[in-house]
Amino acid sequence: MHSSSSLKAILAITAASLSLSAMAVDKTIDPTNSQTEMTPQQQEKRDLKTESKANYKARKDIAEVNKDLEISDCKTSGLDSKDARDCKHSAKVGAKAAKHEAKEVYKGDKADIKAHTE
Repeated sequence: MHSSSSLKAILAITAASLSLSAMAVDKTIDPTNSQTEMTPQQQEKRDLKTESKANYKARKDIAEVNKDLEISDCKTSGLDSKDARDCKHSAKVGAKAAKHEAKEVYKGDKADIKAHTE
């Protein structure tokens, strides 16, 4: 079980790192594009939205990875078939709840960003 916890931590860190790298992508405006330059407030709003969305996606990915790890633990723990089914079901329910929570946090973040930048 100890190695499972270490693997979960490594995967969570990897998912978080990937979301942060996505935010670090160059956000310059293409010179051939006819968009006008954004005000600092518009840029801040865009940056906050991008960060919020990346965090939401990372939370969902972490929930999915944790579900997969828990299901793997269920399969390898030597449980009888009913207990293994219950264990897998519990992992799926937990992931669904974590994803729902991530969505609620994301909705709250969006509302906060809107209120902050208006």
